[in-house]
Amino acid sequence: MGKRNKWRKSMVLTLALAGGLLFNTVQPTEVHAEETSQQMIEKKAQIDAEVKKLEAELTSLQNDIDEKVKVFNQVQADIKEVDASIVETEKRIEQRSAILSERMAAYQAQDNTVGVYLSVVLEAKSFADLMDRVVAVKTLMDADQELVNQQEADKAKLEEQKATLDEKQKELQKQFQALQQKESEMEVKKAENEAKSLALKAQIATKQEEERLEAERKAAEEEAARLRALQSATPVMQATSNGGGKPQSIVVGSGTGTASSGDAISTAKQFLGRGYVWGGSNPSTGFDCSGLVQWSYKQAGVSLPRTASQQYLATQRISASEARVGDLVFFSYGSGVAHVGIYLGNNTMIDAQNKGVVIESLDWWNQYLVGFGRIQ
Repeated sequence: MGKRNKWRKSMVLTLALAGGLLFNTVQPTEVHAEETSQQMIEKKAQIDAEVKKLEAELTSLQNDIDEKVKVFNQVQADIKEVDASIVETEKRIEQRSAILSERMAAYQAQDNTVGVYLSVVLEAKSFADLMDRVVAVKTLMDADQELVNQQEADKAKLEEQKATLDEKQKELQKQFQALQQKESEMEVKKAENEAKSLALKAQIATKQEEERLEAERKAAEEEAARLRALQSATPVMQATSNGGGKPQSIVVGSGTGTASSGDAISTAKQFLGRGYVWGGSNPSTGFDCSGLVQWSYKQAGVSLPRTASQQYLATQRISASEARVGDLVFFSYGSGVAHVGIYLGNNTMIDAQNKGVVIESLDWWNQYLVGFGRIQ
């Protein structure tokens, strides 16, 4: 996802939090009535410093995630290579075993259809020649059997290596999901602080206006007192000041995308049957779940964040009964939002999972269901 789109989505989330349109998680910034505008500015500066710190931590965390993706992809490549080696070894074992069986049959045959090795023995010109031929045949057969045994041992080592790689892949996936969850939490925290900063900015403007009006009021009272002292018999016209305007509230619109969800679904269906690629986000690399959703909606003119947890934060919560075609449906395996699909109606969705890009029922997935989200 480009920096421009990521910045825009971050601002939408921040403004939504500030306006309270999508979430109810942000606690209002506590401002005491006796606080001056300067004290409020200092408080805002502290919050802004925390935002910068979180931005740096998010950058570092994203680098960690990128490294995990690289390692995971390499492990997947290693697994494919080992699988191919296992298949090739099995073929060699089968071929060598077939040759050995033919030789054994030829060696033990007692009729006129004997194989080539029995013919070799029968053609011996002397007893010494016969013994040499028998020893040679047995040596060859023993060598064949030793080769079969070695190939069996190689296959066992390859299978053990594949089992180790499988475990490493599972562990990497857990680590990746944990990093994504941490990234999601930090993004929410950053957005909350940015929303507090925006709220404080408005409060500071209000407070500065109040302080200006209060200063004008005091100045007017002092001037009135001075006039009363000089002209005790003259009625004093009290100066008045214009009431300050109230600061405008931040309101976030809920505009629709530039293209229909039907376009996104049509794009996603073009990749049905395509294999799952963890971290994949375009047709060149392949897709994971959130990559498929992001790419499909991008082609329809709608920008979405990269991961499932980020997409969950960027969409409006709706109930299952309100879900309609094109909404996103989110799932969790117990550690944050980890999977997403595009809802097709009739209790089905299109998503990228271990079996690749498929259309499937939600019946099995309901045990992991987090909820539905509508793209704004």
